[in-house]
Amino acid sequence: MKLTHLWPVVGIGLIIACNQISHNTLFTRLSLLVNLQPAPPKDSTVRYGVEALKVDTTLFEKPRLVNTLTDPSLIEASGLAPSRTNPGYLWTQEDSGNPNQIQLLTKTGDIAGQYILDGLVNHDWEDIATGPGPVAGKTYIYLAEIGDNNFKYPEKIIYRFPEPSITGKKLPVKEHIAKVDVLRFKLSDGAQNAEAMLLDPIKKDLFILSKGRYSTVYLAPYPQRINQPTLMTRMLTLPFEKVTAAAISGDGSEILIRTYKKLFYYTRQPHESVIDALKREARLIPLADEPQGEAVCWASDGSGYYTTSERTFFSTQKLYFYPRKQ
Repeated sequence: MKLTHLWPVVGIGLIIACNQISHNTLFTRLSLLVNLQPAPPKDSTVRYGVEALKVDTTLFEKPRLVNTLTDPSLIEASGLAPSRTNPGYLWTQEDSGNPNQIQLLTKTGDIAGQYILDGLVNHDWEDIATGPGPVAGKTYIYLAEIGDNNFKYPEKIIYRFPEPSITGKKLPVKEHIAKVDVLRFKLSDGAQNAEAMLLDPIKKDLFILSKGRYSTVYLAPYPQRINQPTLMTRMLTLPFEKVTAAAISGDGSEILIRTYKKLFYYTRQPHESVIDALKREARLIPLADEPQGEAVCWASDGSGYYTTSERTFFSTQKLYFYPRKQ
C-alpha cells in the first residue's frame, strides 16, 4: 500500500522535531536512518570498479549443496570457521537475540556440539574464527561481538578461548565454557556497525571490517590486551558495500571478504602484510544465491571454502561448499 498521503504529516513532524532538538542531535538521528559513515581518508581508499568485476571461474567450482540446516537450535548462522582441533568440522554462531552458545557442525551440516559461554550475553555476535593465540601449539576460537546496527556501543569485543575437542565424546556434545579472554577495542572514528573479522594466522593480528556503503579495515596488532580497551587503527577503506563476513586461510596466503551477494578473493605473498594484500584489486569468485548470506570460511585442509545464510521467513538455511579446481 502506498502512503503518499502521509507525507504532509511526516513533513510537519520533522519541522516540530527540528524545533525541539539541537541540529547536532537531529543530524545524528538522521545519520542512523541512512547509515552514514565518516568520509574515508583519501590516502587509504582503495579504488576500482567493483560493479565491473566478472566472476572468475578458473579457481573454484560452482557451489555444491552440502545440506539444508534444519535443526531448530540454529536458524541465524552469522559466521563460520574451520575447526583445527576437530578436522573436517565447522564452528558457527548466531547473532543478536540468540543464545550465548556456539555450535560445531559435521561435514554434512549436522550439529555435533553445543557450547554455552558462561556469563556472556549475545548482544550481536557476528563472526567467528579459529587460529593461534597466546599459547604456542594451541588453537583458539575468536568470537566477534561487533554488530552495532544503531551505532550505540562504544567498544567492540572479541572473545578468545581454547578450541574444545570432541575426541572420545558421545555426539552431540553439550558443554559449558567458563574461562574466556575478553579483548576490548575502541575504533579510532567512534562507533561503527561491523559483521566481519579477520585473524592473521601468521602474525596473530586482529582486523575488524565495518559494514556500510564501503568497508573500513581496522587493525589491532598482536599481542592484544585483556580486559583493557585497545584503540584499533583505521588502516584501509575498501569499495565493498555491506560486508558481512571475512576469512583467511590456515596458512595465511588467501583472503575472502563477502557481502550479501558477492565474494571477493585475494592472494597474499610471502612476508606481505594483510593490509598490503588488500590494496590490490580483488577477484570475484563464485557465490551461491543466498537470501541473507552472512558467513564464509575456508576448509581446514584448504580444499575450498564454505558459505551459509541466515534462515528467513521465506527460505531455508543451506550450507554450500566450493571445491578448489585442480
